[in-house]
Amino acid sequence: MPVAMVLLCLIALILPTPSAWAQPAAPEAPPDEPEWTLLAPLRVVRLDNGMTFLLYPNDRAPIFSGVIRYDVGGKDEIPTQTGISHMFEHMAFKGTSRLGTTDYAAEQEALAEVERLAYAYDRLRNQLARDDSPTTARLDALRELAMQFQAAQAAAGQYVVKDEFDEIYSREGGSQMNATTSPDATTYFISLPANRLPLWARMESERLADPVPREFYREREVILEERRMRLDNSPLGRLWEITMATAYVAHPYGYPTIGWESDIANLKATEAMAFYRRHYTPDRAVGVLVGQFNPEEAEALLRETFGKLPPAPEDLAEHRIVPEPEQMGERRATLEFPATPALLLAWHKPPAPGKADVAAELLGQIVAGGRSARWFERLVKEERLAAEVHTFTGPGDREPNLFMIYATPQPGHTLDELEAALREEVRRVRTEPVSAEELERARKNLRADTIRALQTNLGLARTLAEYAQIGAPAPGEIDPWYLERRLHQLEGLTAGDLLAFAAEYLTDANLTVGSLTPPPSAEETPPGAGARGGTDSGASEEIQGT
Repeated sequence: MPVAMVLLCLIALILPTPSAWAQPAAPEAPPDEPEWTLLAPLRVVRLDNGMTFLLYPNDRAPIFSGVIRYDVGGKDEIPTQTGISHMFEHMAFKGTSRLGTTDYAAEQEALAEVERLAYAYDRLRNQLARDDSPTTARLDALRELAMQFQAAQAAAGQYVVKDEFDEIYSREGGSQMNATTSPDATTYFISLPANRLPLWARMESERLADPVPREFYREREVILEERRMRLDNSPLGRLWEITMATAYVAHPYGYPTIGWESDIANLKATEAMAFYRRHYTPDRAVGVLVGQFNPEEAEALLRETFGKLPPAPEDLAEHRIVPEPEQMGERRATLEFPATPALLLAWHKPPAPGKADVAAELLGQIVAGGRSARWFERLVKEERLAAEVHTFTGPGDREPNLFMIYATPQPGHTLDELEAALREEVRRVRTEPVSAEELERARKNLRADTIRALQTNLGLARTLAEYAQIGAPAPGEIDPWYLERRLHQLEGLTAGDLLAFAAEYLTDANLTVGSLTPPPSAEETPPGAGARGGTDSGASEEIQGT
């Protein structure tokens, strides 16, 4: 499954799911099928505060990888605050009241003044943006506020110890330290020498318990520039954004994970901390350790450190994500941009852990999973109509999502020709079963892809964390064995299952078409302006851009 990277309305009915594709409950027991022993070493540790850890010891080398994955991402955002989960991810590296500061008491006062001026400056800036004829006095007032705002940030900055969190880890042999935010989750990860496990547990539990949003407004500008590079100036990023916003009219999957530009420009530190308090509760987190460690000693350490994180308040209001209403007809979104023409076709479907999600992955592998796949053979090699064609699912995996096709035409062919050919191929998978040879080859390739992703400690840790959360039916629940359980689902699918999936979901009424086309007056497309070739997951990551 690609791991992947994109208006609240009145309450609407969720996309209906036939009983054949019903979502299973998350079982507490490991799989009992004897032919699969992939997760045999796995140990599950549940803390009293609701946080769960998966321990997978091995002796490959005296190192370990640690992952913390919160079931918190773009799906949890509301209008006017899109991008706030990604913003908080950046804040999580700024330290705590102990790390990253020379005098936290004084810094607190300075940050309060920064926040007061941020609200005043943004308010006046927004007012003037709507004023066709602002007075000189109001423009002068904005300039004065801007200077005060900058001065306050400089005053707060004098207490900052730059990158102390990162430097401690680097000094102790840390590598691969990073974090990612997706529509579904926020993930923090690092690899360290085996004897630094106590350091990791203290550092990670401390930043989750006591984050400080220092340098927030400098980071806000960094993210605005990141958005301009990844989306505003990227033809694929723009195509992705407009297609998701068209496919989803209510659900937050229609928002870009990085946020709308106007929302990012108005995010506040107090809002980010409120988002953190609302969503970063231990029951929505899963931690994973893979590598060289003693499981009993590791469990005691985790209880001593992460076990001190306060549980979710009993009176915390239920978090409800607006469901997407059933799509009742084809939708289209057209982007005019001076770049290589491209198509993005998207159909709504149920998410993991249901059978339909595995069927979508298997079908995508059959039709577009590599150079021997059906559509590559027909559309790229034989008919020379497509330059590339890929399939993937997204924007997330936790909520009802999309089965997608991304394709670009070869020179001399139009988007209309390419779309017609793709729609004919989709009609075929709705009406003609795939061959036994195609089915087995695709299964073999997906099994191999899964195993390759688990070859490193960090790869296994990140995969375990992701699958444990997307395999569960609700926030606060996990299925530690879903990675192995999914392989069993894969083995059990038949050609008839794929035919049923395509017939149920890959319909014209359920389709959104996004097209990228050069403006009529544009000159010849600049070299390299469009999509690059690659695997399905690579295409997905490039298109999503986050």
